[in-house]
Amino acid sequence: MRIMIFLILCIWTTSASAQNHDSNDISIRGYADAYYSWYSNANQVALQQHDAIGAFHNNFGLNIAQVSTAYNGDRIRGVATVHFGDIPLITWQPKYRNIQEANAGIRIFKRFWLDVGFFKTHVGTESFLPKDNLTSIITLATFYGPFYQSGARLSYDTDSDWHFELHAINGYNLHIDDNEFKTFGALVSKKWNDRFFTSYSNMLGQENVGQLQDGYLVYQNAFIHASLKKWDIQIGGDIALANEWRTNDGWLSKPLYNGLVTAKYHLDERFSIAMRGEIFSDALAINSRRIIPIHAESSSLSYPSRYNANAGMTIYGGTISLEYKPNDHGFFRIESRTLFDPDALYTEHPDGFNAEVVGLNPMLTSRTQVMATIAFYFEKTFKFAR
Repeated sequence: MRIMIFLILCIWTTSASAQNHDSNDISIRGYADAYYSWYSNANQVALQQHDAIGAFHNNFGLNIAQVSTAYNGDRIRGVATVHFGDIPLITWQPKYRNIQEANAGIRIFKRFWLDVGFFKTHVGTESFLPKDNLTSIITLATFYGPFYQSGARLSYDTDSDWHFELHAINGYNLHIDDNEFKTFGALVSKKWNDRFFTSYSNMLGQENVGQLQDGYLVYQNAFIHASLKKWDIQIGGDIALANEWRTNDGWLSKPLYNGLVTAKYHLDERFSIAMRGEIFSDALAINSRRIIPIHAESSSLSYPSRYNANAGMTIYGGTISLEYKPNDHGFFRIESRTLFDPDALYTEHPDGFNAEVVGLNPMLTSRTQVMATIAFYFEKTFKFAR
């Protein structure tokens, strides 16, 4: 009920603003994405490691349902989005779990804006929302990368379709800062034409993430997106460097790196097929950590330290997706992804392990996910005269 009251107030206040300022429009957007998902090597309806999309085995579920209201004026703008489902349940901090974004901005001068509040992350090749990606299942790079941030953003657009952003934020996947240091970031993107887009983004700060304890983290992403007749091609990758100055270890010898290549072919206006290859390598557990099932009568898990050879992981994956898109307001996808971890300690869960008890099913040497999703989305814009 409080969430609904919050939305009503947002719509009412933005409507009032539209009537009292030089204004453009108010928009209301909605999105719902439901799934059925099945995993190999899983025998309980439990959360599966490495996933936030279709993340529960043998389960009908809701990836996300969200409602947004946004005001875009000549001098002031703002957006508020509330959401529910597996994605916020798995990845958002509990205190602000149902707030995807909520920020307000003021135009400093032509095309130069200052926005403050809660934001979706500015870093990454893929979005965490299936509707914004070529496939619904997200890569490990996206899952272990940032989803959200809080802070301030300066942005500027040029006449030639360059876009620039500077960010000062509380930290990596944080709403409230967990140390005395801020993290800074940048984004530079360019729409070269209707068919080719490039982007570079980064975050630099002192973080508590993965097994870093107030360690320096330099996280960078770059990607390209090309649309060529019936093809959509996306190529992207991340690289992250970390320094554990408190333990005098200096810069870690092995950076985190990942990459993906996705190709989507449109058979006609409604049907398409997509294929994706990915690699995620975080050998020293910079922002992820290996989870090992332990042999015991009562189920348990192990989280090795960075100084253990089993702390980090390198995982390879392949995805295939079939999509039916009847119109511009939704889609039906059937997808399958196989992940392979050559350094995993187990090919089968040890005797006595019960994922329902610990609430998580760790991945073994390999795992295949099969998922069907149906999504619906809409946007309604109300124009206001000056």
